[in-house]
Amino acid sequence: MSCEKFVEFGKSVLASDFPHVASTGVIMLNSGSFGLSPKSVIDKKIECIQDFESYGDNYVRQSLLRQTEDSIEAVAKLLDVRPDQCVIVDNVTTGISNLLDTIVRPGDTILVNSWTYGSVKMAASLSSEVMTNRNSDETDVKPSSVQVVELDIELPIKSEEDIIEQVRKTLEQRSDIRIAILDHITSSTACLMPVQQLTKLCRSRGVLVVIDGAHAIGQVPELDIESIGADFYVGNLHKWCFAPKSAALLWARADRIDSLRPSVVSWLVRDHLASMRFAFLGTRDTSSVCAVSEAVRFVKQSCGGLARIQAYCSRLADEASQHLATAWNSHKLPIPANMEAPFMRLIALPKHLQCREILDMTNEYRMTFKTLYTSASPARLLLIWTIFGSWLTSS
Repeated sequence: MSCEKFVEFGKSVLASDFPHVASTGVIMLNSGSFGLSPKSVIDKKIECIQDFESYGDNYVRQSLLRQTEDSIEAVAKLLDVRPDQCVIVDNVTTGISNLLDTIVRPGDTILVNSWTYGSVKMAASLSSEVMTNRNSDETDVKPSSVQVVELDIELPIKSEEDIIEQVRKTLEQRSDIRIAILDHITSSTACLMPVQQLTKLCRSRGVLVVIDGAHAIGQVPELDIESIGADFYVGNLHKWCFAPKSAALLWARADRIDSLRPSVVSWLVRDHLASMRFAFLGTRDTSSVCAVSEAVRFVKQSCGGLARIQAYCSRLADEASQHLATAWNSHKLPIPANMEAPFMRLIALPKHLQCREILDMTNEYRMTFKTLYTSASPARLLLIWTIFGSWLTSS
């Protein structure tokens, strides 16, 4: 198909497919948090809401399951995975919390690291607390309680092997680790992790691997979930893949499919298809799930596929991060270029922006920034630059 049949990135696509964004006069660059959906996806979501509100019985008993299957098949085809290994959940936070509810056993040790997303750490910690409460009274904490081990990632990172070695040492020191939660792209530092090598390392020691792919789907070129080798992979569809809030993919390795169970028990919990177990969890808004197929259509037919989007946005991220670092006389996170997230960069704020007002704002919004030391100087505050939205205004 000729490129002329695809949307022109920049102001043209802003006018044609994102008029709701254009009308605000504000260009939202923070796709890393919430993402953007084109008008066609929003229209599909609204259509589903109207169908549900106008004839709920028909929607739940006929349309919902069919459209859920359509969305799963569309995502599976986009990512080249089997539909029967996929379910759709609200977001990665929900998906990982659900998994931990299912797979954590008394006596387990869970590995996280200092760059693990905050709510995922909390989920691991809560698993520990819940399991302890289940297996002890108020005065007697038995050895069956779950532990959480946090690897403090050391900087600078000169190669992927540096990260692999840090994980290897932790696994050697703590042979009791049974579950590892690994980020594909770290949210706090915009680092593209060597998940395939890390997964191989973990599994060689009998460690079950859960990949937090919150930022990966739509951003990582030629994403091959199957080849990573993890037990479970969870990735958002609303951040970088145009789906509405909230929709995420939960994938399980073939021999782990039967273990997928929603934390909320409802009518289809014993269905032989994992996707159906999660499809109806009581009366709730499922319009985002049903609109995922339209988001995939937009990626393929309007944008020309993920590769075209990725090439454009990666170039913008390179240009923007270099521009900011130069203008601020600052520096990016000390990691090699092949470990930089395609659409995200971390840049040290210059001293004149490291002011009390900004620190107060981060505290107000419960953002946590750790001191980063490089061979040159410390940077008190770091900024994540998510560039995806720039394709709407770049000419």
